[in-house]
Amino acid sequence: GGGARPRPPPPGPAPPPRRADPAWLVWGLAAGAAAVMLALSFGTLGLYSALPSPWGDAQNVSYIALSRLGWPVGLSAVAYLCFSGQAPLVNGLLSWWPLQVFGKLTFAAYIVHPVVMYGVNYSTTAPIEFSDIWFAKSFTSFLAWASLLALLLWLLAEKPAANLLALALGRLGLKG
Repeated sequence: GGGARPRPPPPGPAPPPRRADPAWLVWGLAAGAAAVMLALSFGTLGLYSALPSPWGDAQNVSYIALSRLGWPVGLSAVAYLCFSGQAPLVNGLLSWWPLQVFGKLTFAAYIVHPVVMYGVNYSTTAPIEFSDIWFAKSFTSFLAWASLLALLLWLLAEKPAANLLALALGRLGLKG
């Protein structure tokens, strides 16, 4: 038969509107995250161009120890601002489709880059002469090879595994 469809349950009470964070907190988090991440990225710029290093042992140890904590703290602040809707421009930039493609490859590139660097650096018997041109060429070749290997890993391992997982979850009725 053509019986009547059951009615959906009445909607529950609407969730309370999200209270916006105070402007000083949003700007403080954004400025703090930017300061920490820029300091960690560019804080040692030019440090190793002079030997011996102008930094003492205490400065080196502090930088190395605190940078391991500072980066995730800065990244967490950016993530909070994006997830809470307080940084729509940053969220829009990070959600842009070309960056999503790159984001799918970054972990694999991180995993394979030591192998790429080892292969490129040890593929010649000539001594390395460090220069700005050498650094530019090396960076470009490392990036290209690591990205290519990351793409192959994504196509041959990650995507098929994700498809199998989605299929298995769908059969179990757990697909969201």
